[in-house]
Amino acid sequence: MKRTKIIYLLAVTCLFLSFTPMASAQSFESNPPVEIKNNSGEARKICMHKPKTITLFAIGCIKLNGGESIYWNREGVFTDFKVKVYEVRKLIDKYLYTRDLPADTGKIIIGAGKRFGFSRFKNIATKYSLKVCNNRFPDKVYFVLGFETNSGFWTEGWWSVDKGKCINIPVSKRLKEKHNIPYGTLPRTYYYARTYQGNESLYWRGGEGDLDLCINKAKAFSKLQFILDGTNVRKRHPCTDDNEGLVKFRSLKTPAVKQETYYLTF
Repeated sequence: MKRTKIIYLLAVTCLFLSFTPMASAQSFESNPPVEIKNNSGEARKICMHKPKTITLFAIGCIKLNGGESIYWNREGVFTDFKVKVYEVRKLIDKYLYTRDLPADTGKIIIGAGKRFGFSRFKNIATKYSLKVCNNRFPDKVYFVLGFETNSGFWTEGWWSVDKGKCINIPVSKRLKEKHNIPYGTLPRTYYYARTYQGNESLYWRGGEGDLDLCINKAKAFSKLQFILDGTNVRKRHPCTDDNEGLVKFRSLKTPAVKQETYYLTF
């Protein structure tokens, strides 16, 4: 009888181990990276912890300036988890509060003071498209887009849109097919554009403090902007090929939580 119990326990253990990788993969597919946005107006440190009564060690911590956002890749955690928020200081960061969050959290918003919000994946759009319209300009508007995620930062172009027309760009589909970025990831989106008004060129570009990104000024292109080496330091890819140059990009406003389409209008 004792031997039978041991054999049974070994069989159950092997069965559990054989299914563990599959369960983990399914969890990641149903729980892609979590977007964390800092709307507090101040620098914040956000630390993620496993759901224990005492959580001395964080799974990971990030620091975000006011208005910044990032995607947390979950570090293999697909259960409920804790978030601890700190005010960033020169010497010792000041602890502000803790929040317990469900496993299917898809978006976290850090507000002013102790304001805090989150959304579950089921309430977040999974596939995003960008609708670009030319409402005012008689000539075509030519434009380039920049897509920033935790897995990379690309510029792509050129597209064009005629006066009175709109075009739809399936952003999520492009990122999934070209760069294997999972559905449910809304990239931070930037743009640079130009058209003609009479004999003069008219540009939409960023100002001082905005991003300098590399484009090809003469033909279609898709370019990875920064080298991904596992550090937080951005090392730029060379921008020296024929017709390449750095230009300043403007940022686009992100859509509301359940909104699948966001807009760029000229």
